[in-house]
Amino acid sequence: IVPSEVLLRPGQSVSFSARSIDANGLPVEDIKEKLKWASFIPPTARVKSTMKATFNAEGVLVADNETKPSAGAFEATYGDLKGYIRGRVLAYLPLKQDFESFTLTETNSEGTLFAYPPLPWIGARFKFEVRDKDANKVLAKTTDNGFFRRATVFIGAPTARNYTIEADVMSDGNRRKMSEIGLVNQRYIIVLKGNDQKLEINSNQDRLRVDQDFKWQPKTWYRLKARVDTTPDGAGVVRAKAWKKSDPEPDAWTLEVPHKTAHQNGSPGLFGFSPQDMAVYVDNIEVTAN
Repeated sequence: IVPSEVLLRPGQSVSFSARSIDANGLPVEDIKEKLKWASFIPPTARVKSTMKATFNAEGVLVADNETKPSAGAFEATYGDLKGYIRGRVLAYLPLKQDFESFTLTETNSEGTLFAYPPLPWIGARFKFEVRDKDANKVLAKTTDNGFFRRATVFIGAPTARNYTIEADVMSDGNRRKMSEIGLVNQRYIIVLKGNDQKLEINSNQDRLRVDQDFKWQPKTWYRLKARVDTTPDGAGVVRAKAWKKSDPEPDAWTLEVPHKTAHQNGSPGLFGFSPQDMAVYVDNIEVTAN
């Protein structure tokens, strides 16, 4: 079935074509007749989720007009033949997530109750978990697998542009050992670096990298905020600020970085790096258009 994966926004639609294949996976013939479609949840799926979309009489998949993102799969049948597609429906801005609606039904290797992160998010599973923390449900960086110590998670559409993302963030540790926690805005990473005690904006490390000293403490919640504005000539400005969550938001940006060849679009996201097994946490994520 082509395409085998789809990304839709509320109200958008997509058509499919199908062809049969032999035992070696080689195409045999195109299937012209209509397929029979049904929502499908793999029996081994740890997250029982369905894509909020329906097939109409013409065999076109139409996304529901909902503000909540969703992800799932569909099964197509044609006689004895079966095929599968999977997809996501991502809402338009604004986006909000505080994790309070999650039910903690899983137990990790440390014996801690958790829930898997939202299925429509790319790169989140096994790298982050929803857990209880400070009487709230939060997103926690996992530290049990060394392969996942560095994680970048995308939570929105790759076409998003000119928006602001902010969230509550925190690192475990002490004054000698902390981790890194950050946000992704339009392909820029805005990160609080624990051991370096800096706030940094970077893009691919070599393309753009600017930092500012920023003293922050472990086991203390901070608010991290980033904004990207682009102009018609291809330039842009990346702005970032951070402050203790218990304090008022400062008027001034901590960093304002002009970029002559700015990224013109990119999914909002999250970044975490725990090289010394100090967990980091995220809560109360908001993404709004500028």
